[in-house]
Amino acid sequence: MGKYTVTEGQNLYDVALHLTGSIEGIVDLLICNPALSLADTLRSGDELFYTDGFVINADVVARYRREQIVPAGGERNVYPKYPSGHRRSWFTLEAEQISTSFSLSGNGSVEIDWGDNSPLGTVALSSSVRHLGHRFDNTVATPRQVRIYGDFTLQSLDLSGCGARRIRLSEPLHCERFSLCGGSCPLDFAPLLDGIFRMDLSRLSCGSLLPLAECRQLMTLDLTDADVSRAAVDEYLLRLVTHHYGRRNCDLTLPVVPSGTYTEPVRDAVGCYVPATGLEAVWLLTHEESWNEGGAWMVRTPETCYRYNPR
Repeated sequence: MGKYTVTEGQNLYDVALHLTGSIEGIVDLLICNPALSLADTLRSGDELFYTDGFVINADVVARYRREQIVPAGGERNVYPKYPSGHRRSWFTLEAEQISTSFSLSGNGSVEIDWGDNSPLGTVALSSSVRHLGHRFDNTVATPRQVRIYGDFTLQSLDLSGCGARRIRLSEPLHCERFSLCGGSCPLDFAPLLDGIFRMDLSRLSCGSLLPLAECRQLMTLDLTDADVSRAAVDEYLLRLVTHHYGRRNCDLTLPVVPSGTYTEPVRDAVGCYVPATGLEAVWLLTHEESWNEGGAWMVRTPETCYRYNPR
C-alpha cells in the first residue's frame, strides 16, 4: 500500500486522477482510507493511502509523470461574494505569493475577501491585537487583491507580513499606529490614514517619502534601514518646512544622513528662510520656536541626533 501527500489546491478527484489516471480511482481511495468521505475537504500535507500499482488509464498517469503535472482543481466557492459593509482598503500581491498575513486592533467589524475561493472572513475587533493569516487555495495568473470591508476604526494596523506591492484606501481610514516593515511598496496611500501618530517603516523600500508629509499628526516616524535615496529624504525634509502649517512635532529616525550642512539657511529679500539642503531643513525644524512649543522636534540620523533646545 502506498502513501500520497496532498498538495495545495487538490481535492479527492485530483488525487484519484494523479494516481490512477481516472476519477474512478476515487473508489480505491475511499476503500483504503475508511475515515475519508466525499464531503471531506483536503488540506495541503494530508496523507492518503492507496493501492500500489492500481492504474485505470496508464496513458494519463504516464503523461502526468512525464510532464510533471500535479492536477489541482481545488474546492470552488461561487462568486460573487457579498460583504455587508463597503470596501475600505485593499492591497495587491504578486500572483505567485501563496499566503499572506497582517495584524490589527480597533473597534467594529471587519470582513475580508482573501481574493481566492475561500468564503468571506469576519473579524470582530477589540483593543487586543488580532493576527490574521491565510494560505491561498488557488493559483492566479495576475496579481491578487485582498479586500477589506466594514464599519470600523483602527488602533493599530501592521501590514509588514502581507507582502503587499500596492496598498489602496477608498476613503480616509482612522488608524493610530501603522507598520509596514520590509518589502517594497509605494506610500501614496499614507495621506488617507486619518489620526495617525506613530508609523514604523523600517527596512521598507520605497521611491518617495512625500506622501508622508501629508500626515500632519505624526509624532513618531521610524525609517531605520529603509531603502530610500538621500534625494528622497532631502525632498521630504524640505516639504516639512515649506508646508509646516498644522503639523505636530515629530521624532524622526532617518535611514541616511541628509545632504548639506547643519546650519542656518539663507533668507530671501523679505526675510524668509530658503533652505536648500536636507540638513538646513533639519536646522529649521529644531530651531523654530513656534514649531516646538507643544513638544520638541527630534531628527535622528545614522551619525547624529538633532533636537530642539530652548534658547
